[in-house]
Amino acid sequence: MKKAGILMIIFDANRIGKKIAAARKEKNMTQNDLADQLGVSYQAVSNWERSRSLPDIDKYADLARILNLDLDDLLNSQNAQHTIQIIQDDDAPLDADTLAEAAPVMKPAQVDEKADDADLSAVHLKDIAPFLSNTMVFKQLMKHRDDPDFLKLAREMAPFLADEDLAKIVDKYVVPGLPATMDTLKKFLPFLPDEKNDALLRQIWTDPQVDDRAKQKFYPFVSSSVLKELLAQTPDDTAAVIKAAPFLDDADIQAYFQAWQQDTAKAAALKKLAPFAASSTIADYIRYLLHSGADKAAWHPFLQFLDDDDLLSLGKD
Repeated sequence: MKKAGILMIIFDANRIGKKIAAARKEKNMTQNDLADQLGVSYQAVSNWERSRSLPDIDKYADLARILNLDLDDLLNSQNAQHTIQIIQDDDAPLDADTLAEAAPVMKPAQVDEKADDADLSAVHLKDIAPFLSNTMVFKQLMKHRDDPDFLKLAREMAPFLADEDLAKIVDKYVVPGLPATMDTLKKFLPFLPDEKNDALLRQIWTDPQVDDRAKQKFYPFVSSSVLKELLAQTPDDTAAVIKAAPFLDDADIQAYFQAWQQDTAKAAALKKLAPFAASSTIADYIRYLLHSGADKAAWHPFLQFLDDDDLLSLGKD
């Protein structure tokens, strides 16, 4: 079977609609007559004929029979009869190649059922994964757990796996190898839930074998509250806070600003923190400097981070 036959079923709605309408009229049938014989609404038939939608795949054989149409001609494919037969035959197993080609026009439950009976290679699994349930993707993926490229395949299947199943794979096949498997773990982070990434970052945070650059890969995928909690373990490390700043809440940045401005040793780092702070936080800091009698060199560099309203408000103070 060739993919072209299946793709025609999906995309040539205009041609199919015209064929159905012409054959129905030739049989002197109303849209309601045809709908009754097919077990659908007359609105469905109307939508087919106006190319607004296509019949379900299991209706084509009945359409061809009722309207005395050749199925291959209706679908403009020499493979149409074979395609419909494959998809309608619930008992017949499908080889992996045929399943990969037919999956786009099969119902999800049917794809799952046929996949459960098939021997899917890694290549076939990649093709069929978008049409499988999360549960079936996990089941098929685990059949490859002894393959040398299992984790690479797992990473490719990550968008199609349930959170809990992906977490199981990471816990069993990646985490035990840390920190050596850190590069592999990074690839899974975008697909894991925040709470799992929170737990993983906590786990590696104090590991001397994991460098700061590796930890920073977690920042976009963890909750700001956990990031703040971990940064608090080294309160004097302003550089670490600045690296994490794009991923912290405005309230957290404001708290750092207020704390650092009181600490001479940390105040110099405020210029690097400023791009991530709210305009109102910057305005409050400038007021603090002005009221403290600081010269222009101290507060002028922060003006660029103010919005128009806060800039005007300073002029009125």
